[in-house]
Amino acid sequence: MTATARVAIAAAAIVGIGAIVGMGAIGAGTGPLHPAPARAGSATLDSTAVSHPPNASSPAPPPPDWLGAASRASEETGPSFALVAFDSAAGSWGVACAASQIACGARIPAAAAGAGAVASLGPGATRLHAALAALAAGADADSALAILRAEPGDPAARQAIAIARDGRAAAVSGTRLPGYSGARARPGFACAGFGLRGQETLAAMESVFFGTPGAGRHPRSTDAPLEEASSRELGARLLRGLEAAERAEGEPFEHRGMDASAALLVVRADADPGSGSDRLVDLRVDQGEDPVSALGRLYARDAETFLPAAHVRFGDAARRGGDDSTARREYAAAEAGFRAAVARAPKDGGALNELAWFLATRGGDPSEALRFAEAAVLARGDDPNILDTLAEAAYRAGNLERAIEAAERAARLARGNARYAERLRAFRAARTALAPSSR
Repeated sequence: MTATARVAIAAAAIVGIGAIVGMGAIGAGTGPLHPAPARAGSATLDSTAVSHPPNASSPAPPPPDWLGAASRASEETGPSFALVAFDSAAGSWGVACAASQIACGARIPAAAAGAGAVASLGPGATRLHAALAALAAGADADSALAILRAEPGDPAARQAIAIARDGRAAAVSGTRLPGYSGARARPGFACAGFGLRGQETLAAMESVFFGTPGAGRHPRSTDAPLEEASSRELGARLLRGLEAAERAEGEPFEHRGMDASAALLVVRADADPGSGSDRLVDLRVDQGEDPVSALGRLYARDAETFLPAAHVRFGDAARRGGDDSTARREYAAAEAGFRAAVARAPKDGGALNELAWFLATRGGDPSEALRFAEAAVLARGDDPNILDTLAEAAYRAGNLERAIEAAERAARLARGNARYAERLRAFRAARTALAPSSR
């Protein structure tokens, strides 16, 4: 049988001159908090937007000290923006962000399965984990914002967005931020940004996130049809939101050549049982001139490797629990990822083998499974694992003799491996059971 490879994209790697590292998440919670009333300037559940244009009629206060003398105008600092969201169907929470500074993924986002997600833009984000712990203990999104606003320093120089375990969201934007700044929230979603051209950047994030499948596809996204096929994936929708914001800003990171970064984090219970992690997607581009596009390429690769295996696990769990609707949805997401991997590398034996095994064992077309298995053998015919997949696919397609032949080759190559020997015995037993009686 195949053993699905888990490509650890969240491990340290180099993409251009950007490093990809794991993103922080929170563990234990604090004691229960009483829900706090909505604070002035927050927006909860009604798509209310709070914004602060740079040229307001009243005299603007001086920029906060953290901006520095060389970074006081939005044209110099560049934009920063983030969004948080909740997928009730999958039970997942996510955060995506991009900023005109290095390693925004180390400072802006935090999320935990069963708790929610938060993001803080601006200086002094030292209480992200405290806010997330409060959500894990049952606090609402406004209470999480109150914790974030209690950071040392000037709360007017920061923004915060939060989404609770039930999908209720809240957002707040300070009044002392460069350029156009604002935040908005609605059920299942919140976004914020500063140093922006105008409110259209926030509107673009919101409309694309809730848009139809395929809306807002970045013109430089991967050429694989992955994003269309996985439109229900929370990670893909968050990424489209970042891409939409970047387009609304005129793709500022690439054109200005500034230090910039981007990050994407999606959490879901039992996302990676092998490591005990709830991180379904955990990707960063810590420094680069075009971090959003680089993040998109990373996500596309992750969605062809780790994510399909995760969706198979989710689908299997749902099927064991009698939830056929969820199982079909999860299997569809897994199949999209496996097919995207084959589309990207049509002669890759490993990718062909993964798709063949999935189709053979999860209710796909048996003849198609056999075709992909045979292609995998042509690419890597000395691999007993691939030959075992061919045996399974042939058996499911009704070709028992072909199955036994492939199983015999797998057992020979595996030099007596008990698993392959047992598989061969099972296929031979099936042939014996089907043989006419000698009586």
